[in-house]
Amino acid sequence: MLLNALALFFIPLLLLGVLAFRRFPNLTHWAGSVLAFAITLFFLWLVARWDILSMYYRMLLPPMLLAAAYLGFVKIRAPEKPWPLPANIGTHIVSIALIIIMGGASWKAFEGYAEPAGAIGLVSPLRDANFVVLHGGASPLINGHYWVASQKYALDILGQDKLGRSATAFASREALDSFAIFASPLYSPCNGTVEITVDSFEDQVPPLTDKENLAGNHILIVCEGVEVVMAHLQKDSLKVQPGDAVTTQTMLANIGNTGNTSEPHLHIHVESRGEPSRILDGKSIPFTLDGKFLVRGNRL
Repeated sequence: MLLNALALFFIPLLLLGVLAFRRFPNLTHWAGSVLAFAITLFFLWLVARWDILSMYYRMLLPPMLLAAAYLGFVKIRAPEKPWPLPANIGTHIVSIALIIIMGGASWKAFEGYAEPAGAIGLVSPLRDANFVVLHGGASPLINGHYWVASQKYALDILGQDKLGRSATAFASREALDSFAIFASPLYSPCNGTVEITVDSFEDQVPPLTDKENLAGNHILIVCEGVEVVMAHLQKDSLKVQPGDAVTTQTMLANIGNTGNTSEPHLHIHVESRGEPSRILDGKSIPFTLDGKFLVRGNRL
């Protein structure tokens, strides 16, 4: 986690530093570099896990890019000669390659922002705090569940502290209460009937994980003919049982760290009806929370 955070901190600064402090030989060289670096930063903006460092740092990238581009522009050595000089052909090739590769990858990630047809409307099951989407959207570049038939449109949701991090400090990521979402209350996202509850698994301290019981403690609610699954709940926190009728005002449990997790978070997905008393055997159905189709980096 620390290495990832350092990379996310320094890679943008390196690219922005080149734009701001290098004396570009001509306007074309400057423009090609700005476009290549902007597309690269846009790709990182779309797909990277900014919660490890700070979601607010992500928000600073666009104004920082504009400032760096301006500083580079005013230092162009020969603005009256816009065309590439022979000695700069190699740099232009690198810029063009970045534009093509990172542009294509960014487009594939950005495609996942479009709401699929037939989305089910749910209410956010999280209240009174600051949350951010870790996995979500209709592209494998922004949603790690995309290739799993029952979880294609699933969301993994983290909490944020005041500095925009999912955990208070890198050194304390092994303490469950250092994660912003841990023990947060979970409410029903729809009016329906509880069909499955599991509350027998202990919360795990990262990096421990349970690859046999993927969902850990979880709840399945049947709402208007579809199944809504919420997983990785805190042990002994479930307040409902099979057969209970619930509304969007019903508190269900607390967020925990059980099952196949890397850190405390809420997993929620909607699937078509499968065999009774089983999860993960239906087809994934897209859904919105409070009218929004959420993707990686969106805040609740």
